[in-house]
Amino acid sequence: MGRAIPKPSPTLEQAIGRAVDLGPANLSTMVYLSFGLKGRNQEALAGLLASGKTITPSAYAADFAPEPALVERAVSALRNGGLNASWQPPSSLIAADGPAPAASSVLRVNIESYRLPDGATFYATREQPQLPPALAAVVGNVSGLDNYRRTHGYAVRPGGLIATDVISYYNIKPLRDAGLDGSGQTILLPEIDDLPNLNDLERFAAKYGLPPFASVLTVKRDPSWGTPEKAQGETALDLEIVHEVAPKAKLVVYLSAPDFGHGDRAFDQMVTDHLGSIISESLGSCEPDTPSGARNVYSAIEDRAVALGMSHFVASGDNGAYTCGVDQDAAASFPSTLPTVTAVGGTTVFESKQGVYYKEYAWSSPIDESGGGGGASQVYAIPGYQRSEAQSTGRGLRQVPDVAADGDPSTGFHIIFGGHDGQAGGTSAATPLWAGTVALINQDLKQKGLREAGFANPALYWMGENTSKLSPKPFHDVTAGNNLGFDAASGWDFATGWGSMDAAALDAAWIRYIKGGG
Repeated sequence: MGRAIPKPSPTLEQAIGRAVDLGPANLSTMVYLSFGLKGRNQEALAGLLASGKTITPSAYAADFAPEPALVERAVSALRNGGLNASWQPPSSLIAADGPAPAASSVLRVNIESYRLPDGATFYATREQPQLPPALAAVVGNVSGLDNYRRTHGYAVRPGGLIATDVISYYNIKPLRDAGLDGSGQTILLPEIDDLPNLNDLERFAAKYGLPPFASVLTVKRDPSWGTPEKAQGETALDLEIVHEVAPKAKLVVYLSAPDFGHGDRAFDQMVTDHLGSIISESLGSCEPDTPSGARNVYSAIEDRAVALGMSHFVASGDNGAYTCGVDQDAAASFPSTLPTVTAVGGTTVFESKQGVYYKEYAWSSPIDESGGGGGASQVYAIPGYQRSEAQSTGRGLRQVPDVAADGDPSTGFHIIFGGHDGQAGGTSAATPLWAGTVALINQDLKQKGLREAGFANPALYWMGENTSKLSPKPFHDVTAGNNLGFDAASGWDFATGWGSMDAAALDAAWIRYIKGGG
């Protein structure tokens, strides 16, 4: 059987309440801060993002990047304060590392050390940082002021269930039969657990007649991004699913530690490198417990990704409507709640007696408190592309997910990890499925002389709102089941968004959308 989905971690305040306060963090405690930089011409950038147009990295740097002279002054101030600070244009952040007392002094906060009942230790501050003038002139937000709150992978680890080739349910085969295999596309994957034994990946490729991973895979590491966790199966799941869908697409993994400060640095470098136009992210954290500084730093980097024409798919979480835990109020997962990403929820797939696609339900499992993430943001206003789907329970805020696909471990994907065949699920299985499919669509669009998909939501919501005019329909509308808090229904809903894909129909609809001026 597949292992149970891990329960959400306690919030920072809950953890502090259970921990022993060890006093001020001393010189042996290193902190890793990321200072999000204010760009220029923010109104013009907002207009660009709203227009759906994209620009080149050099044009972005010329019009919107931070003022270099101001950044250099901020870097000098941090260095004078005892921190090792660095910045490379056109990065959206300054990386600054150093002992906790130096960070406390520069930002005028008390950073305390804590010990949990199980012996684990962490540092944190409950105060808001105060930026000195040289930083305030160009810095908007700071992440990394605690090392307790962190992102989590949304995957169920492999078990012994017999594998089911659910990918075929989504009508990807016609695209592959047409010669679309991801050639010319690159998919970027931020990850926090290390690569598995490469033999696992190559065995998977050989088993399904796919190109060797060695021919498509690149792994990026940097000491300033911290140390990833030991391999747990998340990265294997992401890579194997996306490779099965788009076998000729290049895959670039960015490995970082799971805390926000390090993760923001790797994400910033991913957008700066711009090696590909599709991001598949299977990570997230309880939105209300994600520090505002971390959210804002990440959001600014994501704005740059959208301006550069990148598609970003993010897992919506595996604890249903209760990403922060069933003992907390209903909440969604960051960064899936950002209006500038495409949030991917989870379903349970049923096959017919003939072994083909039959129907899907929203994924929920009350016994282990799991299900596809979905609900309203508590931070971000509902975006324009979603206003026609506004639900009263959304209270005028961003609603997730946008789309969905198979996420239930009991109907999950075959993977190989740890030398063993197994089955895995979670919304981080659905997310690379969507990313790989859009790689095929991008390849088709380019062959037809059209622009790539870019930020996907305007197109997806146009398709959902015009589904009666599209034949065949691009989505499997999931109308049954729930995600522990919200019921699936006709059209868009909090459990599965617009539903899962019919890949061939999705490709045809995307071509129609772009040719129509979308």
